[in-house]
Amino acid sequence: MKSNFISNIFLNRGSIRSSIIKSSISIFIFIILALSISLSYYVREAYYNTISDNLSNQILAAVENYQNNSSNVSLETAVLLDLDNFSSTTNAQVQIINLDGKVLMDTIGIVHELPIDTYDFKVASEGELGKWIGDVFYSKSKVISVAYPIKNYNQVVGVVRFIVSLESANQNIRKIIFTFVLAALVALIFYIIIIGIVTNTIVEPIKSLINIAKKMALGQLDVRCTNLPKNEVGTLGDTLNYMADEISKKDELKNDFISTVSHELRTPLTSIKGWAITLQYEKFDNPGVLEGLKIIESETDRLSAMVEELLDFSKFISHKVTLKFDKISISDIYSYIFSYIKPREEREGFKFIYDDIEEDIDLTVDFNRLKQVIVNVLDNSIKFLKDDGKITLKYYINKEDNFVLIDILDNGIGIPKDELSKVKEKFFKGKTSKSKNGLGLSISDEIMKLHGGSLEIDSVYGQWTKVTLKLPINF
Repeated sequence: MKSNFISNIFLNRGSIRSSIIKSSISIFIFIILALSISLSYYVREAYYNTISDNLSNQILAAVENYQNNSSNVSLETAVLLDLDNFSSTTNAQVQIINLDGKVLMDTIGIVHELPIDTYDFKVASEGELGKWIGDVFYSKSKVISVAYPIKNYNQVVGVVRFIVSLESANQNIRKIIFTFVLAALVALIFYIIIIGIVTNTIVEPIKSLINIAKKMALGQLDVRCTNLPKNEVGTLGDTLNYMADEISKKDELKNDFISTVSHELRTPLTSIKGWAITLQYEKFDNPGVLEGLKIIESETDRLSAMVEELLDFSKFISHKVTLKFDKISISDIYSYIFSYIKPREEREGFKFIYDDIEEDIDLTVDFNRLKQVIVNVLDNSIKFLKDDGKITLKYYINKEDNFVLIDILDNGIGIPKDELSKVKEKFFKGKTSKSKNGLGLSISDEIMKLHGGSLEIDSVYGQWTKVTLKLPINF
């Protein structure tokens, strides 16, 4: 489940779930980074200001104590006589510096070869409290220092400076930032889980709509969108349901029209054919009349076949077809194929090749309907053969899946790749001029489905076409 969730986020780049989660994580990380930077700044400022304020209070107390006790002696003498005046009020490093920047005293014993020239010293030399943060040569970490002037008779005679290393403060700041980042990472994990659950409530109904829409596109207009949320997704589902209802109504009207027209055409076509045949026995001075009557008979047969197909189609789509099952054998199917194709082989000059029956088994089928499928497939194969046409018949018994497979392979012109997936659709006509009304394969496919089998077509354009009839052994 975890791997599926991660793959949904990072691999399925175009999905709504991925977009929402990635955007949310990006915003969350941006906020965390901004907060981390802000927290780091304000925590450091708070720590440094606290240290600075403490040092300021301590240095002011130390200088006040000095002013009360030793203000009338020189700076050097005060340092020698009463160092405790400066160091007793603090744990910080204490420096006493003359106005030239020379360190007269350093409580940790550091020897300064160069004069002090820091900002805090300069400010203190001018009579104000100075503060500074920076690097010193005797410490790896930064230090914070506070400097204050030492006065005699209101004249600045030197500077006292309190210095504290920031190593401990920086360690505490790093711990606070680390704790915050760790908490943020834990929060991010929970956030991803929560946002995943939330997006799931959005994406799953959309996925359901997509699946239903695909089924509707394939002609399954009885499916409906159910249990959808009462939001825009639910409205879309209701719209799909309404669309399916309207299409079903229009489809029903179309089917009723086809059925009615087909029935109405049957009777006049029978009459036309009957009179065309009858009139052929009459004698006409013009031989063209007899030829015309034969054309009328031929075209009437063609129209009658089309009407029968339309009636069949109407029955199938209205689910009014009832199959009459009987037991037949593979040899019965072979016999029918031979009786149908052999006369045409001799007449039309193609070659028919077939495998011998090695194992004859019984099948339960509606033989008349199966014949209809076989005739349709063979007619198509013959119609689209090349000059050196060849049709091959093979069959296989798949005992594991309990199916019989009958292959009818021809070396005709084949089916273009863009048409292959559509040839079984209702009323689909290929680009070739030999294509008919687009119902034969659609009806044949429905017949095979009613048998619990299938009609599968494979082809390479310009080379061959193979139709596989798949029938269950025990249906």
